[in-house]
Amino acid sequence: MNDYKNFTEYVVRPEPTAKNTLARVMLICAYSVFTAVYLFIFWVLLQGLALVILLPFLLFAIIKLTWRFVCVEYEYSIEAGELTVAAIYGGATRRVKCRVYLPEATLIAPYDASRERMLEKDDISTVKRFASEDSESAYVCVYPDKKHGKKRALVFETNAEAQRILRLCNPVAFAAH
Repeated sequence: MNDYKNFTEYVVRPEPTAKNTLARVMLICAYSVFTAVYLFIFWVLLQGLALVILLPFLLFAIIKLTWRFVCVEYEYSIEAGELTVAAIYGGATRRVKCRVYLPEATLIAPYDASRERMLEKDDISTVKRFASEDSESAYVCVYPDKKHGKKRALVFETNAEAQRILRLCNPVAFAAH
């Protein structure tokens, strides 16, 4: 095994939140209402039993299109000094959310209450949170946004390998604790 490898990739599934649970319940209710309305219109009002046969296929298509947005995982990869954060919807669709070039970062440190206050006090525009709220392995990376001319902060989950590579990519900005 190569001890000097500078690539890592890992997937984190966020803990269920009240917002996510509510979204799932609302989707299930919407599926139920759709089924009831469809059956009422085509079976009771129009007496079209042939069209009721389409219900399972329509319901499958609607569920396939919408359910993936409440089953999100985040994939983190560090390769050649670039941290890429991607959202994976339903285990199939991958969308890159942001890319950070780590040698340009001004701070890479564990995310805690003191770092949160520092981010609020300084003029850091957007804090993107991809970590669970009470994660012990959450790190913050403050980096310059060249498009808008401001600093941004990215909060993300790490593992031991990612922490080692973060330190390797930018030892000046890395703060262990």
